[in-house]
Amino acid sequence: MSTDMHCHILPGIDDGSKSMRETEKMLKMAFSEGIDSIVATPHFSCNMSKERLKRRDEVFVSVKGLIKEIKPEADIYLGNEIFYSSDAIDSLLSGDAKTINNTKYVLVEFDESADFPFIEKACQSLFYAGYWPILAHVDRFLGTRRLENVEKLVDEQVLMQVNTDAYMGEDGWRTRHYILKLIKHGLIHILGTDAHGCKHRKPQMKECLFDIEKRFGHDCACILSETNPKKIIGGERLYGKADINRR
Repeated sequence: MSTDMHCHILPGIDDGSKSMRETEKMLKMAFSEGIDSIVATPHFSCNMSKERLKRRDEVFVSVKGLIKEIKPEADIYLGNEIFYSSDAIDSLLSGDAKTINNTKYVLVEFDESADFPFIEKACQSLFYAGYWPILAHVDRFLGTRRLENVEKLVDEQVLMQVNTDAYMGEDGWRTRHYILKLIKHGLIHILGTDAHGCKHRKPQMKECLFDIEKRFGHDCACILSETNPKKIIGGERLYGKADINRR
């Protein structure tokens, strides 16, 4: 069974699920895809109201209860997909922005035009503040579209996440080829569906894992979907290139 490390499944919080009914459908889809753990990562920006943040926490509790009704052995954990700005660290320190399952790990994203120096400096700032950054959908940003830049960040202990639909070619075959290259070089650590609904950007994992296993081996598929996610959710320190049996 696998873990979805990036999912917009909390209803009415961001541009993801619109209702609890849609969340229920998304959960059933996820379970049918072999996903039994989900990290809910609603978008966070520093201008969000206290009322919206309070609703995020309340809705998370409700969704956790819903999961126990549908599939008691499954679980969900709270985090945020944090849009990095100069105020992001203050938001983390205050608890407005959520780390992954109250660990030191933070899922962070940037504007797609962000260059490498900006991304690198932002990750260093997070480290200095005591947090461990995970870069969401690494292939999207201008500064991380070169393998050597991603490798440098990984050498600096930043972790990398990639979306399952991008792996399967939904963002174009050039992007897919780049993601395959990153995995081959051990530069991807975890997968996420980045699901936003039950019709568009669905919580799909099975086909991606099948292809990863075929290309890179069973160990690689397990590390990206099971081993590394469990370590992150548990707060275990993880860094360096993914330890996969590359063929």
